[in-house]
Amino acid sequence: MHRLLALLAALTLSLAACDDGGSPPAPSATASFTHGVASGDVTPTSAVLWTRAEGGDTVLAEVATDASFSGGLTTFEAATSAERDFTVKAYATGLTPDTRYYYRFRAGDATSEAGAFVTAPAADASKPLRFVFAGDSDGTRNADGSPVFNEFEVLTAAQAEDPAFFLYFGDTIYADRGVHATTLDGYRAKYRANRAYPALRNILAATSTVNMWDDHEVVNDYAGAAIDRDMFEAGRQAFREYLPVDDSAGDPALLYRALRWGADIELIVLDERSFRSASAADACSVAGAPDTLPAAAAPGAPDSVRGIRGFVGLPETVPAGCLEAIDDSARTMLGDEQKRFLFDRLRNSDATWRVIVNEVPVQQLLALPYDRWEGYAAERREILEFIRNNKIPNVVFLTTDMHANIFGPVRIDPFTDKEPIAYEAVVGPIATTPLERDIVDAIGETGAGLFGAFLTGLIGVDCAELKSYSYGLVEVDPAAGTMTITAKDAAGAALCEKTLEAVR
Repeated sequence: MHRLLALLAALTLSLAACDDGGSPPAPSATASFTHGVASGDVTPTSAVLWTRAEGGDTVLAEVATDASFSGGLTTFEAATSAERDFTVKAYATGLTPDTRYYYRFRAGDATSEAGAFVTAPAADASKPLRFVFAGDSDGTRNADGSPVFNEFEVLTAAQAEDPAFFLYFGDTIYADRGVHATTLDGYRAKYRANRAYPALRNILAATSTVNMWDDHEVVNDYAGAAIDRDMFEAGRQAFREYLPVDDSAGDPALLYRALRWGADIELIVLDERSFRSASAADACSVAGAPDTLPAAAAPGAPDSVRGIRGFVGLPETVPAGCLEAIDDSARTMLGDEQKRFLFDRLRNSDATWRVIVNEVPVQQLLALPYDRWEGYAAERREILEFIRNNKIPNVVFLTTDMHANIFGPVRIDPFTDKEPIAYEAVVGPIATTPLERDIVDAIGETGAGLFGAFLTGLIGVDCAELKSYSYGLVEVDPAAGTMTITAKDAAGAALCEKTLEAVR
């Protein structure tokens, strides 16, 4: 019966979309479909469908309930032009919850490859769920055309998990690697280059996505309050053009949003770049070089840790004014409106799990904290105290950016306020330098080993694996009341794993 109702609903929509009640509208120009297809921001009844149709103007998206496009076919019209680099977004509506759909695009005589997605269950429906998450995909190539890092193989392994959706957030391009992009055309070229990797195109076609940017979509470690506005606007426009994020609100500044997946999951997707205050790094540096001089390596480390001999980069003193700058309550990562949005969703959601899609780590890791939540200590503390004081259960941060796999409880301070308030799983990268290699290059093999031991021994993280390319798999079992998060490498082998039990 459910299948029959889905087919009848799709048939009704198909007839409504026709020009004369009999035939779908014809696209007006043939185009070349050059960069695959993708879907995103899926709800129980809608999805954003994406492609690039070079040379096209009006494009039709065909949506069906079977892979042959012979059942329940509906068409949706979308426009494109050179002004948007021939990218296309079609808004498929009137869909049936918890249903697999197939889609493709037509322009004149040309037809794109096909993609697939599953609509979210109704808000009160509960069922087992599997999804994947990853970030940090640098598609830069060497002069001979070979990739600087890899062929994005972890995405092939992630696709093999048959996920309901893919959280693709944080450094979806590296605009500032190789030929640096600073203009709209330059940023667009970076997205086109990444779509040349089959592993990325394949997973984008195979399942829906939830996307958010981080810094490398514009320039490393940028803060919205302190960046050249032309670069910022160009980077944001290219991100919106090339990823299937919902633009229907009409405000390009509103990238943060919440998406529901049945009774079990609410995804709270944060934009931690657009509204952020300038970094406190300059206040913690000597001669303006916070990333290289020991005086700034770990300003928040307690005296007991600073006194450990041999731990590289933790001197006995911190530059005057450094800690005050980090803890300045006037500095923000989210901005006031987005913070109110976060508090509202945390407090009012009735989903079992409140999952914060988080660009930079929230755990206190001490070393070079400036670009992470630790570098905005007052706001970090405000958010964690809000969760604790309001007794909000089952809050999970899923994070990229660190180029490492670090799983652990989120505490206000692992030395002075050890009560776990939430949990965080950091995974990645897809394709850029893993953290361990960066540490080895900076301070040698011994320093890398000491940092891993510091995280697990003194900070108290559950797992610190710093050398692998990776993705995260999340498995939700409503009957058992559990969420299992696993970081996996390109072969699908587990690197870190944690099972959380829901507080009812």
